[in-house]
This record gives sequence, C-alpha cells and structure tokens, in this order.
Amino acid sequence: MTTKTDNKVILIGAGYISDVHAAAIRSLDGINLCAVVDPNRSAAQALAERHNIPLCFSTIEQALAETAFDAAHVLTPPNLHYALAGQLLRHGKHVLVEKPLAETEAECDALIALAQQQGVTLAVNQNFIFHPVMDRAKQHLADNDIGPVKSVSLRYEMPLRQLAAGQFSHWMFRQPVNLLLEQAVHPLSQLMSLFGRPTAQSMAEMVAKITQPRHLSNGQPFIQRLDAIGELDIPLHFAFAMGQDFPVWEMQITGEDGCLSLDFVRQQVTVQSRSRFLPALDNAVTACTQAGSLLSQGMRQLANYALTTAGLKASQDPFFLSMKTSIDQFYQSISTGQPLLHDGAFGRDLVALCHHLASQSQGADRLSAAKTPVNRAVTPEGYQPFEPPFDVLVIGGTGFIGRHVVQHLLNKHYSVGIMARNIQALPAFYHQPAIELIRGDVCDPAALDASVRRATYVINLAHGGASGDWEAVQHAMVDSARFIAQACQTHQITRLVHLGSIASLYLGSDRTVIHSGTPPDPGAAQRAHYARAKAMADHLLLHDIKGLDLVVLRPGIVVGQGGPVNHTGVGFFNNNQYFIGWNLGHNPLPFVLAEDVATAAVSALTAPGIAGKALNLVGDVRPSAREYVAMISKGLGRPYRYVPQFTFWLYLQELGKWSIKRLSGRSTPLPALRDLRSRAMNARFDTSVEKRLLNWQPVSDWDCFYQKAILVHRSTPAAMSEAEAPRAEKPVSPPVPADKVTSE
Repeated sequence: MTTKTDNKVILIGAGYISDVHAAAIRSLDGINLCAVVDPNRSAAQALAERHNIPLCFSTIEQALAETAFDAAHVLTPPNLHYALAGQLLRHGKHVLVEKPLAETEAECDALIALAQQQGVTLAVNQNFIFHPVMDRAKQHLADNDIGPVKSVSLRYEMPLRQLAAGQFSHWMFRQPVNLLLEQAVHPLSQLMSLFGRPTAQSMAEMVAKITQPRHLSNGQPFIQRLDAIGELDIPLHFAFAMGQDFPVWEMQITGEDGCLSLDFVRQQVTVQSRSRFLPALDNAVTACTQAGSLLSQGMRQLANYALTTAGLKASQDPFFLSMKTSIDQFYQSISTGQPLLHDGAFGRDLVALCHHLASQSQGADRLSAAKTPVNRAVTPEGYQPFEPPFDVLVIGGTGFIGRHVVQHLLNKHYSVGIMARNIQALPAFYHQPAIELIRGDVCDPAALDASVRRATYVINLAHGGASGDWEAVQHAMVDSARFIAQACQTHQITRLVHLGSIASLYLGSDRTVIHSGTPPDPGAAQRAHYARAKAMADHLLLHDIKGLDLVVLRPGIVVGQGGPVNHTGVGFFNNNQYFIGWNLGHNPLPFVLAEDVATAAVSALTAPGIAGKALNLVGDVRPSAREYVAMISKGLGRPYRYVPQFTFWLYLQELGKWSIKRLSGRSTPLPALRDLRSRAMNARFDTSVEKRLLNWQPVSDWDCFYQKAILVHRSTPAAMSEAEAPRAEKPVSPPVPADKVTSE
C-alpha cells in the first residue's frame, strides 16, 4: 500500500491511539508526520520522541501559524471532534477523525458541508471495516461461496476496561448514547460496509430493546445490553453487551447455499456448506473440513506471532493492520479522488443509528440520570488563604483502598480532603459535606503544596499512575513520594502515613520471617520496575527525609469489596479464567482485607511510638494460591483454574522471550530470577509488632474472610449501583480446609 503524494500530516492529541496512528503512518510511503498538537506538552513531546516527529504544539492555532501541513488526524475525546475538525476544515486541511465523527448527526452534517465547501477530504476512522477477517469475508461473498445472502446475525459482547476499573469520568459514560458511539460503532460499521446503510424508513421499522439498563455508582445511566432486529439490504439481528468477561465478536451470514461464520476475536473464518455425499456422510465430511480449516488458521496465526516476535515479519496484529489500511485509504482518496468507504457520510449514518437505538429502543425511558449530591471541589490554583482546613488529606483517595480509608475516616468523624488527578463522575459516596475534592497531580509540587498546607494529617495512597520505562516509573512513584514528604515538611504536618507495598521487600525464601524491622530489598535493582520503585521510595522516606513524623505501611495482597478478584499476587493472567502461578501454589499468601488496611492506616495517624517505622499489613487468614482460586471458583460459580509451575521454569520461559527479542534487535532488560522468586512470596510474616503498635486486629475468621474477600463480588457487575448490589450470603461450606473454618 502506497500513496502517490507527499502529504505533510499532524496529529491532534497524544493519547494511546496516537501511538497506533503514528506507527501506521510510518509504515506507509508518501506521508510525512511533521507535528503533534496537545495541551499536555509532556505527552506531546513523549509521543514525538517515540516516533521521531520534529515539532510539538500546544494548540491548533500554533500549528497553523508555525508549520505547513496538508492533513490532520483528530485523536481527541469525541466531545472535541466537532470544534477541532471544523477549525481544520475551514483552513482547507484534509481531516481524518477518530470514531465517532461527532457527537450528533447535526454536527456531522455541518462538517460534511464544510468539507464539500472547502474541497477537502473528510473521513472517520472506522478501521474495523478493514479487519483482515472482513477482507476474507468479502472474498467469500464475492465468490458466491454461500449463494445469495438471506440474513445476518452479529454478536458483540465484550469486556470494557474502563467499566471494570470504575473510570466513570470517561466520555463514554456521560450519557447512554455515548457508549454506542464509542463501542457499538465497531460492529455496526462492519454491518453497514457489507450490507448497506440504514435509511429513515429502515430505522423507523427497527425493533430494539435495552434489556439491562443500569446506573453506575456515580448515578449515570448505562446500557449494559441491547438487542435490535431490523433490515439493511438484508434482515439482521444485532446483539450488543458491554462489561462481559468472555469476549464474543461474531458475525454469522446465512445464504441460500451455506453459512459464513466470522470470529473477530480469534481471527477465524469458517464456511459451512454441503458436500456431494449423503446426509450421514456429509456431516462427517463437513466437520472434518471445518476442523482442518480452523487448525490451518490457528497454526498460521502462531507462525505469524513467532516470526513477528523474532522481528522476521511485519506486525500481523489485526488492529494495527486495519488501522494501517484505513489510513492508507484516506490518503489514496486525497491523491486520486476515489470514493472513500469511511467518508463523512458513513460516519454521520453511524452516529444517527446510534442515537436512534439509544432513544427509541424499548427500555430507553429507564435511562434517566440519578441525581447526585454535589459537594465543593476546587483546584489547587483556586486556593485562597481563607479556605477552611480539614483534618486529613488523602492523596489518591478515589481508588480501591482509598474508598475504604475515607469511609473509616468518616466513621471516626474526621473531615477529609481528597486529592486526585480526576475527580469527575465519582460515586455519590464522595459527595458529602465532610469531604472536599481537590483536583491535582502528585508529581506537581505546587498542587501538593496548596493541598497539604490545609491538612493536619496526610495519608498518601497515590502510586503516580506508574507505567512505561524505568524513568517514567521512577518519576511517578519515587519523585512523587519525595514531593509529598517535602510538602509535609514545609507545612509541619503532624504525621504522614505513606502506603507502600510488601513488593518492596524480598519475599523469595521460605526460611525468611518478615517483620517490622525487615529493610527494603537490598537487591531491588534486579526487580521489576514496580517493586524497584517501591523499595526506592521506602528507602527515601525512611532514611533520606529528616525531621518529618512519618510512618510507612506496607499492605500485602489487598482484597475486598471494590477490588480485583484476579490479583497479580496470586498469579498472572493470559485471560481472566486461568491463574498462572508464580510457583506450585502451596505456600500461604499474605492476604489482607481492604477494610483492615483502612483501620490500620487511620490508627497510624495518632498511634504513639511509631514515627519512622515501616509496618507490614498482613492479615491472619492466609490461603495458598490453590486455596484462594478454589474459594473464588466456588464462591462466584466461575470455572477459575490455578496453573502451578516451578519458578525456575517460569524464569526459563522469560529468558526465551528475552532471547527472541534480543535476536530481533530489540532492546529489553534481562529478566531477573530474583524478581520471580520474590513474586512467589514464600517468606513468612510476623505481624505481632504491628498489631501491638497499631492496636490492630485484622480478620482472623476464615468464614468472615470468605464473605468479605470473595462473596462481595458475587453477582455485582461494575455497572450495578450500590443500591442494586445484592448482599453476600454467609457461606455454608467455604472450600478451605475444615480445620480453618469456624462454625457458629
């Protein structure tokens, strides 16, 4: 795929999707990526460095004034698409907009008219219409392999990361139709590209039903499941559901002479048709034919993965390939004037269909927003000297552990300030008079100073959003800990309670007993980025910060309401069903309930004689990895499986992956056996000092642990409000050793 003209291109937005756009553009000829525009200058510069882009700007106005370009990719949140695309079109620039084209049909029509007036190309990046499976489907249809098409059924039932993580401030959760504009446009675009666009009449005749309307914990309505029956050029059935654990994205096209099945998750295409044999033998022949086809496709995918990993073949990732084709088609259209499948009109029709489904489906009347109390929220820049103080500033108080800590503080009648990077769309719990929300970043010393100065105590739960290379992780986790401690020093905070993690310790030996005097891992340089940064932060706070009343708390594997079931302390996951163990899974693991962590953190604010100490928070109920997986499997009725393996064998696997990457010329750090051994957590814990100093009594009853760690997750999907969530029942026979179970 090549383009014919040298197009100078800028990217508007430096978020996740911009990396994919930049990589796709670099793989095409005739496109010169010349600038990145984002008000977050550091994000723009990081993107530019990764992809060798020469210029960075904070605004479109700066880009228009200071560099020449022909086209722009608008990669911002959808609520900004209309204004940004319109501004670019008015300056005669070709524009490719990430889906959806705009928020409303009227905005889409205005952009289309503007593009026509200026004589430039406008397109929407519905890249999944170019998925490799779609290409194969079109070929089968063109070859009449199933005869004339009679009907189509499409199921799109997928996980949703933002929903699982409770990131309800995301644009897609602001109103019900946004979820369709963000997610349903993927499968709907595939239907439209194969079987025509909807007309006003076909939409009016469509029958749709929202069968599981919910309200999120922040009161916003959410379409969890929608089913529609209607017609494009052929009859269709569309099933849409989000927040599902098992991903299903399948299209079944039925013809006069066969059936074409497309599986986009597994990248498989199967054709079911007749053979020349009698029915009894025909069944066996067609089954063998389909099995052979699936085996061939699976082996081809495995070979492509191996060759791609070794650097011997270009990426065959279907998402990247579809993105690359979508972008290439856009520039081909600019160069040749050829019609564009994913043009502005295609994007407008998708937006119109989504709005119709959201507003006209049965059950849409149940999607009104619940009223949420509003409390006072300020930014650090808005601080004034007369602002009232609060007792405790909780930095990072909107997360899993933070919710429990804040609840316990309120129970103890503390007034609370909560500082977090994002304070939008929080649950109703956070909107009460004793809480003040403050928007701020832990890596911003000025924001910290403005918040800390108003507090008597500070609890730091923030991890800085650590990800990426070591420098980024170190800045987010270690530098932020320094900034917080320095602000507490400056304003003479009564006590800083810093929540670290037992990951900062070396836990690899079963002969080691971990206690309050155990230092951070002296071999932390051999550990993964997270553990290394935790150890460095502990050392910094305990040894380098002087004159500050400080306590470091190190929770173990934290479980409980609002937290993850699939905890990486138990194993790692190729999918949500299998816990791939760090070892054979027999040793007791250092579990602790989130509510017990909260009671310890609040006690640490005023407990005497603990300044300068590091205390480990590990509960008294410590199931092994095998026992924990058995507990959640029975308690939640899910087929969870624990996969034991020797730690050294895991290390050999990591060495093999590292070798392949090195042979392909990729720079990657050598895996460390020390880190894998520590993750297995064979060490034992003695928390007698912690219990005495904090007057702390974590849950010791296995039945109680089973209820609070496991059964709180039963039938409580993330989209369900707290009022709708059923109460967990007392287990009759938890799947743990009988001698560890108490009876009433």
